[in-house]
Amino acid sequence: MLVNAMLTMTSKGPSDRSPQSDSRPGFQAQIKGASLGDLVQMECLAGSHRVVRVTSNGNVGYLYFRGGSVVHAVSRSLVGDPAALEILLWSEGAFEAADREWPAAEPVASSWQSLLLRAAQARDERAAQSVVTIRSDGRSPRPKPSRVDTLVESVEFQVTPFEVNGHVLRSEDFSVILRLGIDGSLELNDGGTQDFADMAAYATRLTQLIGAQLGAERFMAMECVFKAARCFFVLEASGDVVALRPKPEADVAALRNLLGL
Repeated sequence: MLVNAMLTMTSKGPSDRSPQSDSRPGFQAQIKGASLGDLVQMECLAGSHRVVRVTSNGNVGYLYFRGGSVVHAVSRSLVGDPAALEILLWSEGAFEAADREWPAAEPVASSWQSLLLRAAQARDERAAQSVVTIRSDGRSPRPKPSRVDTLVESVEFQVTPFEVNGHVLRSEDFSVILRLGIDGSLELNDGGTQDFADMAAYATRLTQLIGAQLGAERFMAMECVFKAARCFFVLEASGDVVALRPKPEADVAALRNLLGL
């Protein structure tokens, strides 16, 4: 989605890697209608060392670029990956280079590609949820169990049932269980890593885009098979992405049947 933004940047030579170098020779560019995604791609592909201030409807955030990555982000209440995703979800505003002290830490762990995909997915799911706010039977959606409830249940019964698209599965059948919210937040992590979560978000979003180009119906689930393992990615109606890696002894055929594969 394009935003009503204006890009004011200075293009420098390859040796310029300082965010406080606007006084040196270069080109000034003003691009109306550029998106934050355009900004991130341009700065990362250029390997910039720069701080960019983003303003939108009274909100202010900062994105820090270095060596082809988004290494830090700050909004009014968030820092790191959550702040970067919050900023990328803003739909209109402006961005410009900022003279700001470089942070001592660079906490953003996700790649810029993963951040853009997660933000795009969150926007798509947010738009879908704004159309359908209640279930077809007129009842409000059942709230998800809290992390505390899940932890207590796991300790007490040793086997934690969890629900995927209305189907109850047993956690003991899986070596990895991940659930990503529509905003990219990690809501459940049992045995997974940040890299696996990024891969799940990337693979799901990429498959959605391919399906849209082919005119296919809404993406629901897929199975990825490797030499020594397999995993399933499921896009729930709520917009959550669930990534599952079954154990070797799990009934994979039954799981495929449940997921409609």
